[in-house]
Amino acid sequence: MMNIIRTLIVITALIMMSGCNIINIFKLRSANDDVVPNWHSQFNKFDIKTDYIGEKTFIYGSINGVDNFKFLIDTGASFTILLDSPKVRALTLPKGYELQLGGWGDEEDSQSHQITMDSLKFGDLEVRQFHGAFIKTSKTRYFDRPDELIFDGVIGHDLLRHFSWTFNKKASQASVSKHPFTPSKHTYAIPFDIFMSKLYVEGEVDFGHQHITQQDIIIDTGSRHYLKLSAQYLENHKIPLPPAYVTGADIGLSGKTEHKRVSLPSVSFGELTLPHIKTNLIENADEDDYWVIGNGIFNQFETTVDYFSKTLYLTPISNHEMTIRYNLMGLEVRKLLSGEFLVRYVMPNLPGEGAGIKAGDVITHLNTIPTKKISKDEWLTYSTHPATYTLCLEHKACVELTSQHIPGYSTH
Repeated sequence: MMNIIRTLIVITALIMMSGCNIINIFKLRSANDDVVPNWHSQFNKFDIKTDYIGEKTFIYGSINGVDNFKFLIDTGASFTILLDSPKVRALTLPKGYELQLGGWGDEEDSQSHQITMDSLKFGDLEVRQFHGAFIKTSKTRYFDRPDELIFDGVIGHDLLRHFSWTFNKKASQASVSKHPFTPSKHTYAIPFDIFMSKLYVEGEVDFGHQHITQQDIIIDTGSRHYLKLSAQYLENHKIPLPPAYVTGADIGLSGKTEHKRVSLPSVSFGELTLPHIKTNLIENADEDDYWVIGNGIFNQFETTVDYFSKTLYLTPISNHEMTIRYNLMGLEVRKLLSGEFLVRYVMPNLPGEGAGIKAGDVITHLNTIPTKKISKDEWLTYSTHPATYTLCLEHKACVELTSQHIPGYSTH
């Protein structure tokens, strides 16, 4: 309840300071409240064409009768967003009211405007006269260059809230159901609340030093990470940082935010306890903000977000053990349209920096393998395994780096 009261106070202050933009954000959040989805399938559940890139889940749909638009599934997004890919631009959707969209990052917000789609369809599921936001890549710090744009949009709470969604990365599947999920006896059932289009579960975080706290944590399938929380909490409660940590960067609608990454003893949700969780400590003035559980954890399970019962279901996958992947190379990369990797951030004091690699470099080969043939998931696996790697850079010479484990962080 205190979190809700605090949030309402912040919202009131933001409206007083930001005026029209905040009003327009709330206007868009409620724009689809009266939309009733059409379920054309004879079945209660069906699979949707799906693609997993790294830890993120993408599904394919159609807009106004045009097929094969690629959307990120993001329970942390309040509403649906379109990006200015060539396919989206070709729709020539009329421009509505102006918006500034904020998110992760310490830089400026993304410039945007409202749009309306006559039809948005995923398989046999369709919504009509559906509202969303449109962002130009040149107006957001989420992208550094146009060829980073390898998807067309984001599906948020405004559509997700109508159904039960199941994700299984190991099987490369995503499905949607018009009925509540029926769990197996091995499934962990974790209730969630919905407030301001966000989904909150109660988690218990063990910081070590005999400090354990319970906190409302946001379910965010748009995040590739495991656990994020406010660094201010540690400062306020005088909790020392683990001796081993690295500095990384997360990039969102408000650009880049640098932060420390540590390994905490555990995080628990009901009867489920996950040990040695890689955690991003996000700088923020409020100790209760930025507590997030992401796809790094969800992809260890068959995950169902059931909006009917307001329950997060995590079903263990046969012959799969919990695996935490660490960025031991120290390079934050993104796939380009070419299939090669763009370096967005070089983590200090790690091998990538020592090899002289810079943000903006394009990696064309890894150990003589063209990076066009290496998936983002394969890259993450390489990066977590200590070894000597040869990386060839576009318009530069090849470099060699040797990664190794970091005791207390990647090993315990």
